[in-house]
Amino acid sequence: MSERRIPGVRAPWATGLVLFLVLATSAGIFMSRPRDVSPVPQSVLDSRRETTVAAGQAIARSLNGGLSSLAEIATVVDESMRQRNRALLIPFKSRIWKSLYVIDRASRVVVAQVGEPAQPAVLGEPMPSEAGSRLAQVGTAQQIVQYTPVGKAADAKYLLVGHLDPNRFGELLTVAGADGAWLLDKSGAVIAGTGNRTPPDGVVDQGMEPGEGASGSRVQHVAERTEVTAWASLGGKRPSNALGWTVVSNQPTTDTAAPGDASRRRGVTVAAVLAALTALVFAALYFVLVRPIRLLRRVAEAAGPDTPKTPKHGEAGQVATAFTRVRSTRLPQEPTEER
Repeated sequence: MSERRIPGVRAPWATGLVLFLVLATSAGIFMSRPRDVSPVPQSVLDSRRETTVAAGQAIARSLNGGLSSLAEIATVVDESMRQRNRALLIPFKSRIWKSLYVIDRASRVVVAQVGEPAQPAVLGEPMPSEAGSRLAQVGTAQQIVQYTPVGKAADAKYLLVGHLDPNRFGELLTVAGADGAWLLDKSGAVIAGTGNRTPPDGVVDQGMEPGEGASGSRVQHVAERTEVTAWASLGGKRPSNALGWTVVSNQPTTDTAAPGDASRRRGVTVAAVLAALTALVFAALYFVLVRPIRLLRRVAEAAGPDTPKTPKHGEAGQVATAFTRVRSTRLPQEPTEER
């Protein structure tokens, strides 16, 4: 019968020690490797997002403020039509609207106007019954149309309409970026912007319900430039927050957190700590497990009266004591003579 050799304890111990040292070295190399792209600090991302949110809030206040001014003018127009039977618009000709007119809601006849020619077709069907704003195509340009009932909304016969030029928001957009900020509608089309660049794609969430405030920022890499894109939907009160419009900014940045020597030092430190812990653990295993087993083997194989060095502590020490006691009490066997 062939003897099957059982592996000792020292071989697995040495194999485990080598493997863990290799693992510690690999971890250090991985953590100290140079990165291809340096991340942009979170403070830069937060700053770009905050300036974009500020621009969105300014535009929302401007839209709501324009509608409030339109409501005040509607009050004056209502009084003038009651007293003089005509709409008084001349004093408001130099206001922010490119075109300001009063339209009969039933017949769609313009009864008074100042500024550019009236465009009642942009109000659509049916005629609005409450105050609001919308984006409309007037000729080859887009304009923001604001409207409010003249008198009480329930029984108002006339509608006061004002057309705003979206380009007037360019100054407000410079807060987010002098040459890379845009006001986008729900479909992602540009309403107003600064500079001659085009806005980045995939920023406007077309599935977002109007009134849901959303803002954020991200890093993108174009050619050899690092750019920060930020976005913020129009907040504030109705009706501006119900339009579903978004302010987007895109600015290049040179403020990056380069890894430098910090990653390399961190990797070397981690590798050294792991290697030291591995050495300590396997040294403890050697003195607690491997060395006592080797001494027990010597005690078991000893045949003479001399007792080899034995373990003193733990289970290995108890087994060694038992071996020694058995050896000392065993009688020498004399050879028997045949008769």
